[in-house]
Amino acid sequence: MNREELRDQLLAPVFQWTRLGRQTNRLMTGSSAVISYRARRLLRAGAFSRQADWNEVARMTGEKFEIPLQAATAMAVAMLPVVKQFWTHTGQSVLACSSDTMSLLGSRGPDEFRERQADLCATLINASVGWFRVFGSLAEVASQGVAPLLRQVQDNAERLEKR
Repeated sequence: MNREELRDQLLAPVFQWTRLGRQTNRLMTGSSAVISYRARRLLRAGAFSRQADWNEVARMTGEKFEIPLQAATAMAVAMLPVVKQFWTHTGQSVLACSSDTMSLLGSRGPDEFRERQADLCATLINASVGWFRVFGSLAEVASQGVAPLLRQVQDNAERLEKR
């Protein structure tokens, strides 16, 4: 693995977390617009007298249950391959590091020791890169959970802007 490949693999999780941060930022911005609109409407309306106000309250109540369930389901589905990736990587890393360590301990001379030490270092680097990939996968899982919330907030913001 050359330096550019290593750099790309180490930066991939950073980009995944950055995308999640941007997605969360859009969620917060949209949420504040929806909350602001709904709060102004409720303050102006006083008691709920119109059917549209009751419909909006019913929609808000339904969203409090439906959207978090969609988010939890999306995260659970996205988590299955990540758990598999985690355990697979853990097993392979432990076996590879153990094998290279035992090989290093069995070295018969300085040249063989140096060669086996380089093999162990390469294995440790590959294990670290794998952990970075697993770390980045967690951002993708969170992104799957945020997606239904973001979609609902953006739909509400667009719908409420038209009123």
